[in-house]
Amino acid sequence: MNEKKYDNASQRMKASGYIYNIGAKKAKEDVLNNINDEYSELHQNGKIHIHDLETYEYTYNCLQMDIIQGFPFKKFSEYSNFKKISEIFNYYKKIIIKLGHEQSGGIGFPNFDEEIYTIFKELNIENNTINRQVLKDSIESFVDWLNEVHVRNGQYSFYVTLNLGLSTTDLGRFVTKTLITYFMETTLDIIKPNIIFKIKKGINYSPEDKNYDLFNLAIKCTCKKMIPTYLLFDSKANEIYDPNKVAIMGCRTKVVANIYGESRSVGRPNIDYISINLPRIALEIEKEIKDQSFEEKIDLFKQKWKETADLVKDILIHRYKSLLKYEPSEFPCNYEYNLMIKDFKTAKSLEDIFKNGTFSVGFIGLSEAFEILSGEKYYSSEENINKALDIVKYMREVVDSYIEKYNMNFTLLASSGELISGRFPELDQNHFKHDVIEKEFYTNSFHVDVDSGMHPVKKIQTEGPFHIYCNGGCISYVEFSSAPLGNIEAVKEVIDAGIENGVNYLGVNFPLDKCNDCGELGTFDLCPVCGGDDIYRIRRVSGYLEQLDYFIVLDITNMLFLNRTF
Repeated sequence: MNEKKYDNASQRMKASGYIYNIGAKKAKEDVLNNINDEYSELHQNGKIHIHDLETYEYTYNCLQMDIIQGFPFKKFSEYSNFKKISEIFNYYKKIIIKLGHEQSGGIGFPNFDEEIYTIFKELNIENNTINRQVLKDSIESFVDWLNEVHVRNGQYSFYVTLNLGLSTTDLGRFVTKTLITYFMETTLDIIKPNIIFKIKKGINYSPEDKNYDLFNLAIKCTCKKMIPTYLLFDSKANEIYDPNKVAIMGCRTKVVANIYGESRSVGRPNIDYISINLPRIALEIEKEIKDQSFEEKIDLFKQKWKETADLVKDILIHRYKSLLKYEPSEFPCNYEYNLMIKDFKTAKSLEDIFKNGTFSVGFIGLSEAFEILSGEKYYSSEENINKALDIVKYMREVVDSYIEKYNMNFTLLASSGELISGRFPELDQNHFKHDVIEKEFYTNSFHVDVDSGMHPVKKIQTEGPFHIYCNGGCISYVEFSSAPLGNIEAVKEVIDAGIENGVNYLGVNFPLDKCNDCGELGTFDLCPVCGGDDIYRIRRVSGYLEQLDYFIVLDITNMLFLNRTF
């Protein structure tokens, strides 16, 4: 086990990273000292979490890039075919590096397969055997690069998500097949990028669909390495959207609805987001009115949540307005590459651009909050599930009311974060005593407890109805005790259940271990073949695969300031 402590599982410390963290800690302290005292206190005592605090007033969160609108076709047209293809991926790398240092969150390719097809078509690159080989090599090298580069802020890898699966062109299909095959057949060292397979009936879901073979390949890869995850466009949560215009940025951010234009993800950012600690509100109520009825407690819970959400909304507005003091040219990557819905070079102001982004009110620990108030798991009965749904529905109604009042794209986010699930209960222990705090972590968003033992399909049936309300982003996972190698039907059953029960975004989790001495794969503490204890462990951490040795939670003193979650 690596003895260093990290605040993020992607972190690999270098000298520049240590120096960055010194500055980041000071920046966070300055923010907490300079913003409204009430806002600062909410964050410091753990009632809320202001994500990416060190970038407050400096930048936005994440972006689904519009690669095509700013692509330099004229410049590339002068290259040989070999150089055209190789330079496509050098172009991608330049953007990832520059954008990764210009914003605080992840980077999305909304249609990786179709984007490459479009670039080939516009550049008149012939789809022949030679060019396909160059493309294959370039894709594989791109994947290797994404895994090897831990240079963001001198310590992190770049959080890149490739959405694909819809392109039915020969070249687009080749891109998808090449990427998934390489990811599946390489070693466990290859754990990035995050790959999202978009599922849509008529394109890839049924045996008669052209891309059904790619769907099966994706599931085969998932059975081995947990990736791809699946964005479900035939479920209630997504059926109204054009799948070519909507994509997901990991498990957190869904940017679609827009009061200023078309409902789409392409070219639009999430500006910022803040998560609310639901168990804290429940703990306060249990302390204040322990002997009141559950219905009275729920009424008070909604009231207290709204009071907190109103303040979160104010912080989001303050953070947004603080960004507007800059000129568009002070975001040089977006200015140069034209990645957003409006061109930074011709926009009247940053407000003209950023108003198209989303502002997310997040929540974590619905399961624990419900248990504190009722003494029962929310998923223990149909009646309880409906009561829990009513809470989330109320949250969405409140957040929707902000849209009309403030003319901003507010959304409700079902938060999942490797840090806040531990940070919140540790801070809550300073003020309260309760069994749900003793386990030292809170369950993400509206999820069923990870140790519930619930059948995967039942878990999907329970969580599915919550997805329609969480329009800022949400995911449901199913947990397998070991890799379902070759068991395509098990994963298909889960996907079918996801579509039938309204799931937005779906993933499959299982422990994944490799013996570094003999190469044996499985789930074990000691290798069953050679007896070795040098084990390489991969787990999903907040949507992305990470090496478990680097996922060691810091003590609470550091956690106050090391708050980056992905």
